[in-house]
Amino acid sequence: MALGCVQETEIRSRGGRVSRKSFFAVVGTGVLFSLYGTRRPMSWLVTAKHVFADPAEDWRPSTLGMVFPDSHRRGPAQIVDLPLQLTKAGRRCWFPHPNRAVDLACLPLPLHPRESTSGQPSSIAWMDIATTADLYEGAPVVVLGYPAAFDIPDSPRAIVRQGIVSWVSPTRPGSDVFLIDSHVFPGNSGGPVFRLPDNMDRAGRRGDEGGITLLGIVTQARIQSLPLLAGGKQVDLYVEGNKASEPLLTPNFLGLGLVEPAFRIKQLLVSATNRHRRRKASAP
Repeated sequence: MALGCVQETEIRSRGGRVSRKSFFAVVGTGVLFSLYGTRRPMSWLVTAKHVFADPAEDWRPSTLGMVFPDSHRRGPAQIVDLPLQLTKAGRRCWFPHPNRAVDLACLPLPLHPRESTSGQPSSIAWMDIATTADLYEGAPVVVLGYPAAFDIPDSPRAIVRQGIVSWVSPTRPGSDVFLIDSHVFPGNSGGPVFRLPDNMDRAGRRGDEGGITLLGIVTQARIQSLPLLAGGKQVDLYVEGNKASEPLLTPNFLGLGLVEPAFRIKQLLVSATNRHRRRKASAP
């Protein structure tokens, strides 16, 4: 599902008339997980941690909105299907990964999972999460997400892109972040990466095709800043008050995406579930 907030923008007509239009500004993508056990089932929204909070960018929202795929809502008042409370009384409602360096976080949701109208599960089961054997360079993948320029009210379904796993840690496969070669852009953060069935295993041998498994969560699009050129020469920027010029840079999206592996998603959900229960038990 898409995560973001409703914003307003001014639209000026040719005649000079100014009107305002509400739209849903995407900041990331989320994945819904359902945990079943001896206690009451729980639903968790998992995304990249920087979607909930990014101090480096001074991004600390107290609320976000969530739009479910296939909801086909229309009009500014119907854009958000579910408001997400991120902080309450100065305390965050979401849980980060226990390792601060891992860009993953989750939020408990008051949802009861059910089957979709197509008969397919609407959430990801524990057995659908990939193992290390499913992750290897060259494995075919699909990536779901909502690029920031995507117009949610017109089409709330996620954009599907295909690619391959391009790099896996040789020493800690399945535990460290890995790279995918696919079209990943801002807004894809928090989106799921699924391995498609094939007839190869990690060692390159022929094997069973297997099923679709969740490899991980996109956390970053790889961007390289390059000098802007005009006529074969670098374009410099002169800032008022500065004697020296600065190069004018333009972002270059490499198509590579950084992905937190499924192993870390499991760590996050187990840790968050335990912390959430302790928090509720200690609440007055």
